[in-house]
Amino acid sequence: MKTKEEKLLQAANLAPSEEWIEKITEVHPMRQVFIMSIVQIVVLAFMGISMFAIGLVFK
Repeated sequence: MKTKEEKLLQAANLAPSEEWIEKITEVHPMRQVFIMSIVQIVVLAFMGISMFAIGLVFK
């Protein structure tokens, strides 16, 4: 069992809980690929939007 201080530190560092990390290995591999593909698309879109916004700011 984690102490309150450990939980606050984990939240401040945006670190997922160990239980959640261990559950990933129990998921079907194709579902893992699908989820990570969606994460990749979201990150790429955010990066593109950020570059567009930076271009507008420093025009």
